[in-house]
Amino acid sequence: MAIALASPFFIIYLGLHQIALVSDTIRPGVRPPVLWTLQAVLALATLVLAGAWWYLWPRRHQAEPVSGVELLVALSIGLGYVGIAVCAGAFSAAPTQVLMGVLTIGLMLLQWRTMLIAFLVCAPMFGVFDALMVLDVVPYAPAVTTQAFHNGEPVWWWSLWRHMVFHVGWAVVAGLIFMFFGRLDAVHAKLNRLSTTDVLTGLANRRAFMARLNAELRRQARTGRPMSLVLVDADHFKRINDTHGHPAGDQVLAMLGRLLSLGVRTPVDMAARLGGEEFALLLPDTTVDEAEAVCWRLQQLLAAESVRAPSGDVLRLTVSMGVVEGVGQRPEQLLRQADTNLYQAKAQGRNRAVYSVLGPLPSEVPA
Repeated sequence: MAIALASPFFIIYLGLHQIALVSDTIRPGVRPPVLWTLQAVLALATLVLAGAWWYLWPRRHQAEPVSGVELLVALSIGLGYVGIAVCAGAFSAAPTQVLMGVLTIGLMLLQWRTMLIAFLVCAPMFGVFDALMVLDVVPYAPAVTTQAFHNGEPVWWWSLWRHMVFHVGWAVVAGLIFMFFGRLDAVHAKLNRLSTTDVLTGLANRRAFMARLNAELRRQARTGRPMSLVLVDADHFKRINDTHGHPAGDQVLAMLGRLLSLGVRTPVDMAARLGGEEFALLLPDTTVDEAEAVCWRLQQLLAAESVRAPSGDVLRLTVSMGVVEGVGQRPEQLLRQADTNLYQAKAQGRNRAVYSVLGPLPSEVPA
């Protein structure tokens, strides 16, 4: 990204400087030796960036940064822009403001250590130039002569050059800022999803499930509608892990998560992985009879599904379920009853569901 943004910037100014060097109108107002030196610096920086692009493009999906090439890119950009700023007058408003923007954006794009090295290389050049200027060894703007001014004001081409430094530079900086804020929003959204999503199955995690359960109970307090909760546990899952290994176990859990999401009404219901091989279904506005149909459908889906382990064995899965319908209970009451029902389902031989209904709390029963 840094290369793609810096290279056009350098190419534009290579072209502008070349126009100045060949134009009969502009050439008297510039110092050709200084401008040719700047052209060489910009051309070399552009070639380095092109070479870095050629090297990095096949590695663009690589997770680890390529530190050596990154430092080379940062130094090329830094030295190229320092050359532009110094030749134009290091403390002119436009180049200096853009230079600060380049430094800020560089800190966003590149590693902190890389930018520190580039800064320590480039910043002293301004100090040296300033000292030489104070000692009257070099002029304030080495690339131009007094003919670049008329009555103390820059002539049209010099004024245009300085404005273009500012506007082209800040167009790049502003574009990057907008892009970074867009990327930041996307990262925040991704982090929010990750904080509420189980990575293996793609279902909601325990945190998201509990938040939704509490929200549905508050809504239920207003509507008085029943709600069903299903705890789902994979039968003999430890045996699968011990016999076929954790990769096979992960395949089984992922398959179960996919079937759970297929068996519910999206987005009204919620399927979640609470941890390990324990899952849950939250079924708002659902009676225990309707929840029974959901459980039966899940058993049918599981009966038709299988997973092939790395060993080649075909694995099939059954689940035990504890189902509770409630009205007006607290979250821990529903979870405790569903867990009790799940324990009974396992005690009765697994591959089954045990159901119960909890009525309104005594204090909430109408007179």
